[in-house]
Amino acid sequence: MITLLAQATESGSSTLLWGFVLLGATIFLIALELIVPSGGILALTAGAALIGSITAFFMHDSTAGLVALTSVAILGPLAAWFGWKWWSDTAMAQKLVLNEHEPDVDDARASLLHAAGTAESDLRPIGVVRIDDQRHDALAEYGVIENGTEIIVVKVLDNQLKVRPAAEEHPEKTT
Repeated sequence: MITLLAQATESGSSTLLWGFVLLGATIFLIALELIVPSGGILALTAGAALIGSITAFFMHDSTAGLVALTSVAILGPLAAWFGWKWWSDTAMAQKLVLNEHEPDVDDARASLLHAAGTAESDLRPIGVVRIDDQRHDALAEYGVIENGTEIIVVKVLDNQLKVRPAAEEHPEKTT
């Protein structure tokens, strides 16, 4: 970065232009860091570009350097805060951040809670059960449930039913 700035000064280019280019690169790299999982490499590169930008402004003029440094120190955190507020409402941010609420359970599946049926395959612990002439994936609450065993649904999990044999009574194991 310093080499680029030194070459720009030698060739008669404006260091002021380099300051703005590197400041733009900083903003671009920070935005890219939110999208591309780089393990912080893009953020470190953005930090180096910011230092190079402020250095270029100081190389142009000490007044320009102080204005750039003050602007970055004041406007940087404000821009970051507003950017974070805006970004956190986007669909991408909603997908990346874990939410506290649990996903909604399908109403058709929720109605199967405490329903009786028959195991259509061995549940070791996952298998297939038949309830009201419909096949469903199921998870045995504990142990193995053999094919043909009468079952009861004790919990509805996302896309699967948690079942136990109907002959056994274990009300405390419904978690």
